[in-house]
Amino acid sequence: MRRVLIGAAAAVFAMTGAPLAGALAAGEVVDGPRVHWNYSLWGKSRAVTTAVENLGPWLEKKTGGKFTVQIHWGTLSPPKSVPDGLKLGAFEAGSYCAAYYPAKFPAFTGLDLPFLPIANLDQLRAVTDAYQTDPVLVEEAKKWNAMYHQSSLLPLYEVVGKGTPPASLDDWKGMRIRALGAQGSAMQKLGAVPTSVPAPEVYVSLDRGLIDAAAFAYYAHDSYRTWELGKWFTTGLAFGSIHCGSIFNIDAFNRLPKQYQALLHEFNDAPEGYPALINALNTAEKSMPAKFIERGLTEVKINPERRAEFVKVGGEPVWKEWADKMGESGYDGDRLLKLILDLAEKNKGLGG
Repeated sequence: MRRVLIGAAAAVFAMTGAPLAGALAAGEVVDGPRVHWNYSLWGKSRAVTTAVENLGPWLEKKTGGKFTVQIHWGTLSPPKSVPDGLKLGAFEAGSYCAAYYPAKFPAFTGLDLPFLPIANLDQLRAVTDAYQTDPVLVEEAKKWNAMYHQSSLLPLYEVVGKGTPPASLDDWKGMRIRALGAQGSAMQKLGAVPTSVPAPEVYVSLDRGLIDAAAFAYYAHDSYRTWELGKWFTTGLAFGSIHCGSIFNIDAFNRLPKQYQALLHEFNDAPEGYPALINALNTAEKSMPAKFIERGLTEVKINPERRAEFVKVGGEPVWKEWADKMGESGYDGDRLLKLILDLAEKNKGLGG
């Protein structure tokens, strides 16, 4: 079960604003002490864990096997307790999703907002990595003795549903849809009825008629087999992404020798890091529409003009509500929202 992990070039950069050292020469082995980390992760091997799993052989090769990290799949901590475990020093690293504990990472939930102007994973990476270098985000993580290192880059959500395919915004009214957090708020603005059905229960809920549709990344629709019950699916909706990623225990990171910290920094842009993760997710996502059509589902194409209607009705009002709520909690919500939107605009050309 031993796997070496940690993918995070941005870890060092995000906390210091600059790399700790230059990139290592090809084939160079980094000498140092033997160090072992434990990493808390849930679920099983999937496209979104590509970078995590690639780092094992990469890190062993770079350190001659001296720096190892063991992934514990669901045994160290429940998903909603990872920040608490890191704060206590129960393990050195783990995965998190801001939406699981919005009171613990309120500023991080800005990346969960629906219908943000983010079109692909390269742009999402750039926005996420830059946003989390902001001092407010850094300090928020420090409250849990944690530091950001890498985004999971969950793909933008699309919808699979039963019944008549929606042809206009009015057709979403009354639709019972599985949509979480701010995405659920967006659906309310459209007149739909959101529900936070846990992912493993979505199939049964669709089958029993408890919900009419579900919002997931395509790979999750495939995994949870919503297509077996659905009659239609969207393309181009780009509903939003749920922000998840990896965080380190700050003390554990600071105890590492500088050469190991630099190595973690290098991995993010190594072919096995973010590039491999983006490639795996894009491959999985881009193959799904054709498969859905082959399986008999009707494609509901959302062109840019129609998506702009979704943004106006279900996006911008939710953004403002989030910023106002952040202001009530002592944050400058308007500044944080503007930062996200400015970063999206700055990086809109990435990824084609």
